[in-house]
Amino acid sequence: MWFLLVLILGTGALAVWMWKRPDPVKRDQAKAEYHDLWIEQVDAQLKHAARLSSDPEHPNYERAYQIYQGLAQQQEIPQAYVGMGLMHLQGLGHEQNTEKAISYLDKAFRLGSDEAAYHLGQIHEGEAYQQADPEKALYWYRHAVARGNLDAQYRITELSSAEDHQNEMIAEKQRLALFIQNAGQGHANSQYQLAQYYLADSAAQDLVQGIHYLFLAARQDHLAANQQIADDYAHGQILPQDLTQSLQFIKRCISLGDQKGLYDYYAGVLQGRIDPDQRQRVFQHLLQQSKDHADAHAKALIGLAYFHGWYVDKNETMAFRYWSEAANSKHVPALCIIAALYFEQHLVANEPQKAFELYQAAYRLSPNDVSAQMGMALCYLNGIGTAKDTGKATQMIQSAAQQYWQIVAQSEADLIYSVGRFYSLAEYPLSTRDKAVQYLNQAVAKGSKEAAWFLYQALSGIYPVFSNNAELANRYLHQAAQLGHAQAQAEVGLKYLKGQQIAQDIALGLSYLRKAAAQQNSVALNALGEAYEQGQGVESNIEQAVQYYQQAAAQVNVDAYSHLGRLYTKGIGVERDIGTARDWLEKGSLLGHERSNELLKNVNAYLQMQ
Repeated sequence: MWFLLVLILGTGALAVWMWKRPDPVKRDQAKAEYHDLWIEQVDAQLKHAARLSSDPEHPNYERAYQIYQGLAQQQEIPQAYVGMGLMHLQGLGHEQNTEKAISYLDKAFRLGSDEAAYHLGQIHEGEAYQQADPEKALYWYRHAVARGNLDAQYRITELSSAEDHQNEMIAEKQRLALFIQNAGQGHANSQYQLAQYYLADSAAQDLVQGIHYLFLAARQDHLAANQQIADDYAHGQILPQDLTQSLQFIKRCISLGDQKGLYDYYAGVLQGRIDPDQRQRVFQHLLQQSKDHADAHAKALIGLAYFHGWYVDKNETMAFRYWSEAANSKHVPALCIIAALYFEQHLVANEPQKAFELYQAAYRLSPNDVSAQMGMALCYLNGIGTAKDTGKATQMIQSAAQQYWQIVAQSEADLIYSVGRFYSLAEYPLSTRDKAVQYLNQAVAKGSKEAAWFLYQALSGIYPVFSNNAELANRYLHQAAQLGHAQAQAEVGLKYLKGQQIAQDIALGLSYLRKAAAQQNSVALNALGEAYEQGQGVESNIEQAVQYYQQAAAQVNVDAYSHLGRLYTKGIGVERDIGTARDWLEKGSLLGHERSNELLKNVNAYLQMQ
């Protein structure tokens, strides 16, 4: 009887436990989610600490170290020990201490960090930390390689070749083979290094491959790759000039912990170039930084916003107030702005000698600052606040122009153009850009095709401080084309060819395109390919079209990428090759080209059906 009662009670308890117990599937899912969340939180803290220690304006080494220390002590996170080790190694927030750095890196290595082994190899490879020992360096690099660190693999190759100079050529080939192998496996730094190899001005130069690997690395959040792409878009080097795209990549760099472009991004937001819905938030943040942290950079940007009417109503008095506060803390851009106000005798007393004094103070603080160089040059040129010295002025203009705008200013036209570019800067406090236009017009009159092209861009709305004037912009476009500017010739040629904003003249359009194509302009080469494929103004010739497309693609023209992808897909003018088609379309898609992306989807769908 008692046995039966115990059995009944036990069965009941088991039933209740089965009913109350958590679903094992849900339990395991909850554990997984918690684990994922924990990983995300740790990763976020590590990135935050890295940002705090690398902020060029307001680094917070103490807080960064606290975060690393907390993660190291509480969770034994190897990356945290690496962070602490590198801060001691570089003397960030602490006195430089190589022994302590080695201790922390060794601890990280014993916790499984390949990165720690790589840095230990770096310490022993060079003389910088007075720990040079090639054998130890190789020892640590081999440990790093054993844990999958590919950068260490390259260092082993370098050290091995250094021991035998006769085998340097063999070592170079081995290094390239390693780059290609590891890049194909998705290693971001290998992709970046391959990009540098192919983009370098050498016999091995291949712009298509170089840009492709650069974007592959950037897609994997490789910081230097994103920085390089932002710079290429800003200056129109290899990639077409696109200031909005440049800001997009600057934004990505910021998210990766690089704060150098933060205020360029903020300026772009206030101008409405990027993330216009964030204008209020950014302006309020700048005000808070200015008030709570006396951030001179924020004050200078708030001053520009008030001066130009970016997001807020124009108010030159408020602009001057913020600039003065920033200049009082020896902020170089603000010093140059106040100096320019004295130079122009605007908003300040008539004391032109102060212009030179302030420019000189800014130059001493930052000799490479373009505004400080150009401002002092103009003072020397005009004898304002100092003795007139044309030779010194010319040297300073040439130096600033080469450094900031990549202008080799040899002729008088080049020098005048450089001055026009200086007066075109948003940081130069002019209520209108008439002075800039005056100098740029003088340069055009003396034969500067670059000045004519810049005026076309400026009056078309590319630069925010100029007023749009489509009619005048079109006139400068034609002047630039007549003076031999390749991109201007391509744009004028397309306008005539397609009858855009001008009476259609196919023969004249083709003439301009051929002139631009002779200068290897990719837009013109691609347009000629389209003309020969479609038989527009010329007899249809698909073979000639393919040649033009290939030449355009070699100059990184994404429209040509999509044309080649389409032709190889269908076997038009070329032997049908789906692999080659897919390769071109993947390259175009990676660069954000919509047509390439559409065609790639079609190719992939076709392959899935096979």
